[in-house]
Amino acid sequence: MEPGAFIPPPGFSRETTIHRDADGRWTQDGIPLEHANLVRAFDRWVDRAEDGRLCLKNDLGWAYITLDGAPLFVRSVLLDGAGATLRLSDDREERLDPHTLRIGPDGALYCDARAGLLPARFDRHAQAQLADALEEDARGVHITIGGVRVTPRSVADPLAPVRPAPRM
Repeated sequence: MEPGAFIPPPGFSRETTIHRDADGRWTQDGIPLEHANLVRAFDRWVDRAEDGRLCLKNDLGWAYITLDGAPLFVRSVLLDGAGATLRLSDDREERLDPHTLRIGPDGALYCDARAGLLPARFDRHAQAQLADALEEDARGVHITIGGVRVTPRSVADPLAPVRPAPRM
């Protein structure tokens, strides 16, 4: 974004009443948004504004939103010999950094996505696809992905990035 793009034109605001709950349901003014294409577009447009707040951003502009839970969901996982490819709720595919795996208080698995910019929560289907990578020993449950063995740690705040996000 260009520095001047951060300031809305006079009489306008980038604040909205658009909200997404922790289960991925979008609302505006408390009214559910159920149009499938609009929901998919909003899922693709979730991003972080320059000030760190979450927003919807597309080629035409951006606006602040409120969001409960993780900004992204991991919808599926494809394991291969070199690692794992994640299919995210924003329709992107990216490689998993297994060192960012963590378990939230809700028992769900989380990771960093978009090079650490946004956290992602694994849905049940995606978590189940990791079953072949799970191992258990006297020290606990481990996941081996692409030859890397990690023990996801339990954290109080799974939305905090494991590694600081790169500066934009």
